[in-house]
Amino acid sequence: MHRSLRIAAAAVLVAAPVVAAAQRPLTLSKPESEYGEPFTAISGIRELKDGRVLVADARDKTLQLIDLRSGAATAVGREGSGPGEYGLPMRLVPLPGDSTALFDAGNQRYLTIHPDGKTGRDFRLEAATPPAGGEGGRGGRGGIVLGGLSIPRGFDARGNIYYEGMPFSLNDAGEMVSADSVAVLRFDRAARRVDTVAYRKVVKANAQVSGGRGNMNVRIGTGNPLSPADDWAVLPDGRVAVLRASDYHLDVFSAASRKTSGAPVPYEKIRVDAAVKKMIEDQRARNSRNAVRMTVDAGSGGTRRSTEIGGARPGEIPPLTDWPDVMPPFLANAAVARPNSEVWVLRTRKPGDDIPTYDVFDAAGRVIGKVALPKDHRLIGFGQGTVYIIRTDADDLQYPQRYRLAMDAKLTG
Repeated sequence: MHRSLRIAAAAVLVAAPVVAAAQRPLTLSKPESEYGEPFTAISGIRELKDGRVLVADARDKTLQLIDLRSGAATAVGREGSGPGEYGLPMRLVPLPGDSTALFDAGNQRYLTIHPDGKTGRDFRLEAATPPAGGEGGRGGRGGIVLGGLSIPRGFDARGNIYYEGMPFSLNDAGEMVSADSVAVLRFDRAARRVDTVAYRKVVKANAQVSGGRGNMNVRIGTGNPLSPADDWAVLPDGRVAVLRASDYHLDVFSAASRKTSGAPVPYEKIRVDAAVKKMIEDQRARNSRNAVRMTVDAGSGGTRRSTEIGGARPGEIPPLTDWPDVMPPFLANAAVARPNSEVWVLRTRKPGDDIPTYDVFDAAGRVIGKVALPKDHRLIGFGQGTVYIIRTDADDLQYPQRYRLAMDAKLTG
């Protein structure tokens, strides 16, 4: 029997914030440097020890090694499916020894990049040994890694890769149904093993399954983005910080899944009115231009993979329903870990508030400060005492910027 699984991942919605009144945020206003040539859709940045950065652009399908001081840039690898090639460059995962693993969504594998910019071997996580079972009925079982669709969400100092299980589970009839939570998984590179570290609540009805056993279609990212859902980030020592949307607090899980919980953080509850609904629908339409579609066809002739990026087809973005009464404190992909174990959380905002503001948590789950970015900028990652931010111009072209911020800096204005 030929089985076909098609997965369309909806564009990730990036929210901007509302500034809480308890503390005045530290404002990052003047970059140390900005690369002068524009990008179309920056999907990852990774700082090397000498200050150079790898920059991946998913839409232009490029990977470059850039010196932000001199402006010099060198192409790394090339588009393709052979050795040293990539089909759709996405996330950049730091590895020990100043090497990097590029997640290539086009070929659904990882490509190793050496510190000199030369490409090395490629690998897939599906070759790893999966954990035994899952947490019954909760979905996103640890052992489900479909055709390499293990999109990395985090990494630790040893170069272990963290990602999520699939947001669906099997019912008693063996049918796939949308799950209410997913497993946070760790791929141990040395042991070639996958372990379940934690679970997080996902957006309600965020996965839709149609078709039968011979031709099954799964669409991920269909739920209302304002439905409360947890988020997570990985600290350098391998602990996983899970941000809870129900009462806005941080749970931190050790490698052995022992949990430390911070206290709930008060936040302004923004009412979901007509202006909020329009803001969210407008963001969905804009972000659909960079939506990634991944298809896996698994049959007797082997597994065939294909990936495309681009605007949704007519009628594929129906209006949202099931709106909540108030906005959650954060939306998808809000949590970003810093090398000093801080967790920066992008807060939701009211329409017209165009200043991205972050609550900063320590590893014990306490809010230790707030940071504001320039208008309409977005955080893309951190280095050693550096912050990388993307500036977008009126033509939607993107420019990477580097800011200096000491690891022990006071994070209030």
